[in-house]
Amino acid sequence: MRPVLPPPVRPDVRRRRPRLVSLQVLPTLVTLGNVLAGFLALSYLVDAAGSPGGREALWLKAAGAIFFGMVCDALDGRVARLTGAASSFGAELDSLADMITFGVAPALLAKSVVEVEFPGLPPRLSTVLAMVYVLGAALRLARYNVESQRVQEPGHVTRTFRGMPSPGAAGLPASLVLFRHEFADAAFPWLPWLFLVGTPVAGLLMVSRFAFPHVMNRWLTGARSPVTILVLVVLLFLTLQHWEASLAGLFWAYAATGPVAAGVRALFRRGTAEGDEDDDEDVPVPGDVDEVGRS
Repeated sequence: MRPVLPPPVRPDVRRRRPRLVSLQVLPTLVTLGNVLAGFLALSYLVDAAGSPGGREALWLKAAGAIFFGMVCDALDGRVARLTGAASSFGAELDSLADMITFGVAPALLAKSVVEVEFPGLPPRLSTVLAMVYVLGAALRLARYNVESQRVQEPGHVTRTFRGMPSPGAAGLPASLVLFRHEFADAAFPWLPWLFLVGTPVAGLLMVSRFAFPHVMNRWLTGARSPVTILVLVVLLFLTLQHWEASLAGLFWAYAATGPVAAGVRALFRRGTAEGDEDDDEDVPVPGDVDEVGRS
């Protein structure tokens, strides 16, 4: 007979519930303020579509919510670093908030204005133009997340963006809404075309490789010359006196910095290359002359 063995004792294995991620209160609240700003902007735009009589006021509220989101976006990272609470969770939450406030909301705002200013425009075309902006914002944020992970050195400070930042792109239609309301009595026939053309162009600039300066780290931190400080004071004074026009001018000038700087660098490189070719023509170079001319 086989010996009767006692049943094996199974260890008491209990499933452990995954612990929730501990959140830092202050930075998370600031980032969630950005999320709420985007939601409010979308809510105002939905209400504007159903009330033609009050859509101008609702467009202004939507633009104001986008600018409030910019303030939250500028503060959340600094608050996290000051409190020592920077984390990958906060970075991911910030990207989701930016997609709502600076991706979807500005595209719908521009689409709403375009459909009113161009009543004969096919709705599908205005939708496609807004889609270009939304897709550009999504790709821009995803690319920034990947590229920012490559730079892990402590104390690293971002001074230049590759591609237009999504808050800067969102400021283009939002600032135009404020400008449009302030100068409603004036005739600006080019203003509707900025909404029509500027929206897809902003989407393309976000996915471009043009270099755009980080305004805070490049110009507003560290020691600066007296001339720079004087220029900043004048710009601040003009912004406070005529803030609607100043905001529109600053955002659209910022959008032009990337392509203009790239064009200027290309011209300088071309001039330098032509100068080198002239020097090479003066001095005989042994070898293939055609290869020197093509270089």
